[in-house]
Amino acid sequence: MDSAQLLNRFLLALCVWREARGESDRGKLLVAETIANRVTDKRWPDTFAGVITQPKQFSAFNAGDPNATLFPKDGDPSWPAAVSAADSVLRGNVFTKSNHYHTTGVAPAWADASKIVAREGAHIFYSL
Repeated sequence: MDSAQLLNRFLLALCVWREARGESDRGKLLVAETIANRVTDKRWPDTFAGVITQPKQFSAFNAGDPNATLFPKDGDPSWPAAVSAADSVLRGNVFTKSNHYHTTGVAPAWADASKIVAREGAHIFYSL
């Protein structure tokens, strides 16, 4: 892997870990798919770094969010699954059209129940 590919892999896995470390492997994969779908959608930046760090898109990368300064510790059992989810989508394995998600504890104005493509754990995924 070249340095750009390594950066994509790390940022994607880190975003998955920060956003969904308490979720199932499928939940982690759905978060990674959402990011990958945005990379290929003209409405968002065309790089993983651009999508992930775009302001107010992924709360775990927003200034002031408590997750924004967290990194997995050695032996964290959810880190390998986050890396696996990142590797899967980087190989082109994307099975949903999700491009938005939120936790079940919030109700954003953009959420449209007719556009739900998956529910997993504490997240609801949409294709908008």
